[in-house]
Amino acid sequence: MRRARRGMTLLEVTVALVIAGTALVSGAAVLGFLADQSARPAALAVVSASAVRATLRDWASESRLATEGDAEFRGRPADVRIGAARRDATSDELTFVTSAPTEVSATGTIVRLHVARGADTTQRGLVAELTPWRRAGTPVTRVLAPDATGLRVRYLSSLFGQRSWLDGWVSTSVLPAAIEIRIAFDTTTTANTAAARALLAKPRLVPLGARQ
Repeated sequence: MRRARRGMTLLEVTVALVIAGTALVSGAAVLGFLADQSARPAALAVVSASAVRATLRDWASESRLATEGDAEFRGRPADVRIGAARRDATSDELTFVTSAPTEVSATGTIVRLHVARGADTTQRGLVAELTPWRRAGTPVTRVLAPDATGLRVRYLSSLFGQRSWLDGWVSTSVLPAAIEIRIAFDTTTTANTAAARALLAKPRLVPLGARQ
């Protein structure tokens, strides 16, 4: 009778190491895939936030007035908004005509920025109401930041050679030199929204090109 063999042969050890290595590589690939999937929503949120900031800059920087006086720049703090426009008493409201291309017009659009609250979750947060200027067309409402809870806008005045920041600006003849836009959020956040919120909450200074 043969004596029972102890231990493993070199071939068996090699095969076992190959199998174990393959399993480890597969496990690392799965972990990498899962990590990539979990990070993707956060990355997409940051890209979306960057697009919102760029859109606000483009719209505001191309603000315009008209000699007929029908293109008004109206920035009102929350405490002076009245009537149906008083959707959120803690946020500012900004309405202006932009010559930047939008989905409703390639040459002139009335943009109204405000924070909306209510039961309709599809129209909540920082929204932009876009209306064609001086032409027929259907207004469109776009939600820019659905979880935004506040909007703060300041206006840089350089009239009479003095530069100062104002809380409001209403005029049909003179534009502010620049505006500063701040978007506010509540304190609750997640890993997927933290970076995007921080980017949107960062003050956005937008110089206005044509003053009048």
